[in-house]
Amino acid sequence: MKRPEILTASDQIEDDLKNAILRGELKLGEKLPTEEELAEVYGVSRPTVRAALKSLEEKGILRPRKGCQGGWFVRSRNKDQVAAYLGSYMTMLLNSNELTSVQLWEIRSIVEVKACGLAAVRRKPEDLQAIAAALPVDYKNLSDYEYHSKDIEFHRRVAEATQNPLLVITINATTMVQELYAMTIPAPDKIRQELNNNLLQIYQAIVEQNVVQAEKAMAEHLSYYKRMAGGVSFSKTE
Repeated sequence: MKRPEILTASDQIEDDLKNAILRGELKLGEKLPTEEELAEVYGVSRPTVRAALKSLEEKGILRPRKGCQGGWFVRSRNKDQVAAYLGSYMTMLLNSNELTSVQLWEIRSIVEVKACGLAAVRRKPEDLQAIAAALPVDYKNLSDYEYHSKDIEFHRRVAEATQNPLLVITINATTMVQELYAMTIPAPDKIRQELNNNLLQIYQAIVEQNVVQAEKAMAEHLSYYKRMAGGVSFSKTE
């Protein structure tokens, strides 16, 4: 029988502060009480409190600020920062072979297909403008890198049309990994034309708010893109 883990005083303080943040008792960007005040509340020494705060800093939950208005603050991140962090973590998993390119495609297929249907329901006029602007209509005049960049932008604009920040974060993160690993995939005009047809079908379905067609078109696009990528691997041993 495994012996239960015994938490130190600093571990308990760390858990308590983290739970206070999760419950919303401590808001994003909010300043925490001073180390002296926390030490008094928890009945421990300042070094014990400081150890808990430093651990939360290392985990990206708190950040210190110097100066007369300084102290410890709950770290506030915008969607782009969270997506960048998640994308970096996915990349690290790929590089260490804890995540395969097949699994990454599975994530995209599951998330983006349903997200496209949701975008068809929730899109606003400004979303349609942004998605249309991301269509690589001048694909014959673009380099492979520029073409893939437009495709990635299209997917991100569709994600934003869902009005769901968590979907935006997830899709931005997965497309970031694509941006790092798949930007050198050759994209001759024949392939670009087929991909463009996919994107136009997606866009038209979103315009018409046709959920079934939007999901179908996105599934076909991702399937074609995966076949086009062929043997390109995002991890080291595939």
